[in-house]
Amino acid sequence: MVKLVRDLFTGPSNLYYDLGRVGLAFSLLSAVAYQGWALFQGQAFDALVFGTGCAAILGAGGFGIAQKDKARPKGLVEGEEIQR
Repeated sequence: MVKLVRDLFTGPSNLYYDLGRVGLAFSLLSAVAYQGWALFQGQAFDALVFGTGCAAILGAGGFGIAQKDKARPKGLVEGEEIQR
């Protein structure tokens, strides 16, 4: 279980936790928690709106993480300095 969490929340080097991945997971968990709280309060549940919101969070987060990973120079491990 610990390896699964580390693989999900670390960057390509699996050494350091990636703030973008942790933030994405936190935003999805908070969306589910807020919807659960709204249901507990007796409000209506609209699956289309909830699904669209979660899809937007996943799409934007995945795009941001992909762009950040793509911008990293090939062979550069997190924490290393670029040699000039």
